[in-house]
Amino acid sequence: MATSFMSTKASSGSTFDQDHDANSALTELDKALRSGQIGLQCEAVIKFPRLFEKYPFPILINSAMLKIADVFRVGNNFIRLCILRVAQQSEKHLDKIFSVDDFTRRIFGVIHSNDPIARAVTLRILGSMASIIAEKKTVHHSILQYLDSHNSAEVEAAVFAAEKFCKTSKNFAAEVCSTIGSMIARLETPAEMKLQLIPILKHMHHDAQMTEQALDLCQSVIDTYPAHSFVTVSINTMTQVTLQSLISIQCHVDRLLNLLNSDPRRLVKAVCLDNLKLLAEKAAYLWTQKNLNDVAKFSLDTPILILKIKAVCVLNAAFSDVAVNHQHLQSDSSILDVCLTYCYHPCGKLSSKATYLLTQLARHKSMKGDGSDLTMEAIGIIQAQLILLSGHQDKPSTAVLSQLKLVLKCAAEICWHEPEAGSKIVPTLISLLKVTTDSSQLSICECLAAIGSHSPCAIDAATHTILANLSAAIGNGNMEIGQIQVHLCTLLFQARCHDKMSGVISGQVMSCIEEASPWIAYKMARQAMRYCQYQIAYDILNIIQHESVTEYSGNWMLGLQNACGAEKTLKESTKSKENMMAHLEKAIYFYTKSHVAFKASMNPTNSQDFACRYVKMRMSILQAHHMLLLTCISFSAKPPPVVVAAQASNTGYEGAKWIQVVQQLEKCLKAYKDASNLTLSLYRSSFDADSSSLQNISVFQQCCDCMKSAISTIMSAVHTGQSNLGERQFLIKKARENQTGSLWNQLSTNTSNLTQPSKTCFRETATINVMHDISDALDKLLPDSSTPVILSHKLMEFLSLSVYNLIHASPSFPRFVFQPLQSTVIKLAISPQQGSNQEPILVRADTHLSLKVEGIVQRGDRPALYRSVHSVTISVSTSLVNRTVPVSNVKGNEVTSVQLNQTVHPHNDYFSTNFVLPFGIPGIHNAKIEVSVVDENGISWNTGPQTTITVKSYDDNIQRQHQQIRSQVRAQQLPQASQQSHHGPNVIPTHS
Repeated sequence: MATSFMSTKASSGSTFDQDHDANSALTELDKALRSGQIGLQCEAVIKFPRLFEKYPFPILINSAMLKIADVFRVGNNFIRLCILRVAQQSEKHLDKIFSVDDFTRRIFGVIHSNDPIARAVTLRILGSMASIIAEKKTVHHSILQYLDSHNSAEVEAAVFAAEKFCKTSKNFAAEVCSTIGSMIARLETPAEMKLQLIPILKHMHHDAQMTEQALDLCQSVIDTYPAHSFVTVSINTMTQVTLQSLISIQCHVDRLLNLLNSDPRRLVKAVCLDNLKLLAEKAAYLWTQKNLNDVAKFSLDTPILILKIKAVCVLNAAFSDVAVNHQHLQSDSSILDVCLTYCYHPCGKLSSKATYLLTQLARHKSMKGDGSDLTMEAIGIIQAQLILLSGHQDKPSTAVLSQLKLVLKCAAEICWHEPEAGSKIVPTLISLLKVTTDSSQLSICECLAAIGSHSPCAIDAATHTILANLSAAIGNGNMEIGQIQVHLCTLLFQARCHDKMSGVISGQVMSCIEEASPWIAYKMARQAMRYCQYQIAYDILNIIQHESVTEYSGNWMLGLQNACGAEKTLKESTKSKENMMAHLEKAIYFYTKSHVAFKASMNPTNSQDFACRYVKMRMSILQAHHMLLLTCISFSAKPPPVVVAAQASNTGYEGAKWIQVVQQLEKCLKAYKDASNLTLSLYRSSFDADSSSLQNISVFQQCCDCMKSAISTIMSAVHTGQSNLGERQFLIKKARENQTGSLWNQLSTNTSNLTQPSKTCFRETATINVMHDISDALDKLLPDSSTPVILSHKLMEFLSLSVYNLIHASPSFPRFVFQPLQSTVIKLAISPQQGSNQEPILVRADTHLSLKVEGIVQRGDRPALYRSVHSVTISVSTSLVNRTVPVSNVKGNEVTSVQLNQTVHPHNDYFSTNFVLPFGIPGIHNAKIEVSVVDENGISWNTGPQTTITVKSYDDNIQRQHQQIRSQVRAQQLPQASQQSHHGPNVIPTHS
């Protein structure tokens, strides 16, 4: 079996051949299967799922499954059970078997065995294979036949297989539906068997008629068999059918509400509420106001506590839907009565659920009117709940801790929605830190950090209290510095984001670092970098740099330290151009060292590709700033020559005086364009990045586009002599009125009294405000198109001030630099593949090369956390490297390159496609294969990998011509050689 498995990287385009490992592993397992020892055979069988996960390509899976089918046919029942487990664990790989008939024939042969256990195992493995043999009539007949068997094992296996086939086969579902109905209606069918048959009906959703038949059958079971077990199973089955088909959802909601009010049994009511919650989560937009009020009234009327909690959960699920949030509630609504009645209930679980419901109503203002009173009511209830749930002296139980986390979630959401709420809730949370246990403190600190990420002003007002708690932790020698102290330091960083911390605060943080472990210290440094406290991060990394245990981690620490040094240097720059120039040069030097250190920290298990590219992006932006400052300084230091001024006066073109500066501005414009393209490339390759990290990269791109627009506007005005504001294309253009502390106010006043950028609410907001200021300042400098424009010192001062404000308000380092939570890797297998010596693939020039590209999408521990892979786009481009035929010998129009694209949808993380590539010109060609993914929103991401294969194209006719020419040359040389040998050589003899 010739198979090629490759692992590629997008950055380097390298390919690692893993063919030998896959073939050798399969060969060893094949030897064990052929051995006569049952233990070795079973050991080999259970290793196949791991082999499939490592090499999930069809040629290997097909060969391995055929070998397993042979063992299943001749083996005993124990090894058949092992093979059944393999089939169930490898169900997503079964569709890669292309010899389905052979595989099914070997498995199905055991169905005629005299052993009922063997037949039962066969039925179960056939059910596991339902995805690939959904329409096999012989299998359908066998399943229906063994549903009437007298052996319980066979009947249970047949029920299992019937459920699997109903899910995948419409024909089998239609055929078995009537059979199930007749079996349920028969008196001789045991009650246990009827309870096993009813859940099969949940797959009867292939068409509307079948759905109605299944619902009617379940309703008849409820009417005929009123026992609790039959009612609950029937209700659950009807709910699943309704959710899958999306038919009669409103009718089923009414049915459940009627049963909820009519059936006196507590367990039936609980099942109805559970199913109503599922319906609310899936299709709350189909619920009416009456349905919601009925659930609320039931919650108020029922005396059973667990039913009250379940009813409130139904309301929470309904009001989490966007459509329901737009419904207006009356002030006397039963839903509001539920909130106000149960928020102070003695049961903590019920009160926390009611508090969450009230928070949802307050956030979306579903009540008619202003709704501000509802917000204040929610804030007061949240504060009361926090005090009640945090008042436990002992370690809180898991239930109490979960209730506290739910109320803390309510506190964070209400603060995000109403910024004024933070000034009321934050003091309450901070005061609780002194009286709660460690587990509660950790949850409270996480809530404070979540509030601080949106409203740092509320955290800033409580800085002294936070600092006192941190000092108490440092003063207590018995207290271990842990995650709570990390959160406290994070709160201090949030409160002073973009501002220099005072010596007292930084001293307390460094005292905490001295008592903490290296890992805790690293986490504090990471948080400091994320909130622009680069001086503290630089000092922390300088302390723990020598604590790393590997060379890779040491280089990583060194890279972070140099990056902090660069940003720290930029923060120390002043408004003087010469000072900014010196600090920019020093920062670029630090970033260069950081880039080299990040490159050295790469290893096969942990690639730092994003960190390297992110640092390179920031370095390119600083280089563009540096070039622009050089232009501004050169304008001030070197005015236009007199000759150029005379030429400008003679020609009447005043812009000729500034030709030197305009040329320099064109270079600056190109530098910003290159930096913008680099930023865009980084953004499009960050498929696994979180939204805040992508926003961070986007802000940098907007900075580059902002400076591009400003420079191009000034250049256009200088060329034409008039202001043309139509040239400007700011991405975030949004004029703000009555600005205070804006860039224009700085330009209008004395330039020696420039102020720092205004304090912002969060990391990227400062940069966005600066770009707004640049836009407004340029509006003031170039007011309209009728005003003559000359390149003045004021315009150059505007550019230098723009650079100054941008470097002082640059966003912090994103989370994706330190902690990628999502991982998506694509592995490719390409055939034909170059050999071990990397010799080119030979192709005749008058034929085409069939290139097959297979791949798998490998996901990490948190798949689709931010976005998922919807489809994969494979691009193949060919290029001629070296031709073996002169251009004069080519007839017609030659095609030296081909570009082909195909988009495929992965099935169970596997995709495959084929390309037919022409290589009509004899010579050496390169075929480059690139992969990009498309997420669920239709956005394309350049994730890679990339790989290149070499193809050698040849022409038999040309080779024959060359052979004939060589033969003629040899034929002409032979008579001359024979004549020279007959007459002897024409050489003058010499005598000694």
